[in-house]
Amino acid sequence: MHPLPDWAETLEEGGRIGRSELTNRTADILAAAGVPMPGAAQAAALLVECQARGINSHGLAHLPIYLQRIGNGAMDPKAVPAILDTGAATAVVDGRNGLGVLVGLAAIDEACRRADAIGMGACAVRDSNHFGAAAPLVGRAAGSGFIALAFSNAAPTMAPAGGREPILGTNPLAAAFPRAGRQPLIIDMATSAVARGRLRQAALRKQVIPADWALDAAGRPTTDAEAALAGTVQPLGGPKGYALTLMVELLCTALSGGRPGYEVLNPHDPAPAAAGVSHLFIALDPRRFAGLDEARSAATRLGARIEASPPGADGIAPRLPGTRSETTAAARARDGIPLTSDLLAHLRKAVRLVAEMSARPSFQE
Repeated sequence: MHPLPDWAETLEEGGRIGRSELTNRTADILAAAGVPMPGAAQAAALLVECQARGINSHGLAHLPIYLQRIGNGAMDPKAVPAILDTGAATAVVDGRNGLGVLVGLAAIDEACRRADAIGMGACAVRDSNHFGAAAPLVGRAAGSGFIALAFSNAAPTMAPAGGREPILGTNPLAAAFPRAGRQPLIIDMATSAVARGRLRQAALRKQVIPADWALDAAGRPTTDAEAALAGTVQPLGGPKGYALTLMVELLCTALSGGRPGYEVLNPHDPAPAAAGVSHLFIALDPRRFAGLDEARSAATRLGARIEASPPGADGIAPRLPGTRSETTAAARARDGIPLTSDLLAHLRKAVRLVAEMSARPSFQE
């Protein structure tokens, strides 16, 4: 293997890279930052899965952010989540300020273990960090035959309906359902009108944003991404989205004993302090209900009915959530993952950060 800086410089914009190579090198980067290799490999696989599925805003775009937090002491790369047993079906998981993708992975796996034993499992998580997209986590459970749900609070970037003070986060929720002969049906969405990562991408590219995405600092709708980043995102669907955001917030914190969203730190915050993110993961075993075959058939039948239904006035046929990313993943498994200028910038920044960390005497100790 080339040293990481040399490897990163060999990559050329416009080229493609195989998923396995990108996963292995991402694991090497995380390991160089102090994440033990088994966990580094698991985290890398989840981040690259997002990249392979075309969820670029939640893929390797987050790698430098996680490394910055490790480098300034805000996140513990060696933390092992503690599972606090509270009942046959329930547990509280103390993330111990570890890498969010690994805390989430431990929690969804524990929820599935309990569901396998007694039919359902729920793990409420505290003291975690940003875990990227939820799709790979719930998809992992559905791939093993479970129906899975995930919820997370986030740093305050959304004002309650009618207000302008950021009190709530974009608070995502996700669900995954096994299907017969296809990848699981996955729903993964923020409860805001847009993920904040989309605003950052628009600001970098000087793009105009829709007026219903965000408010400026004075609480007025804006089409300026920079003004939006200084203000708040809007809830999905107005007051109903605000209520949904509130529901996710309370599901995550009331059950875990974690911090309220208005005390959670943004992963971009340079402060060397724990973020304090909370999550909730639920796994249901269809075999303890109407049966796995029936669960798979239900998702398959409904999906087929929707996909076969006639298009609306715009002539665009209905499609299921996750269809585009499923198609993208298949194409990238065949052709490789595109080396865009953004992806190259993220990888090269990550390599620079671990090189800087490795040069510190305190890190070498």
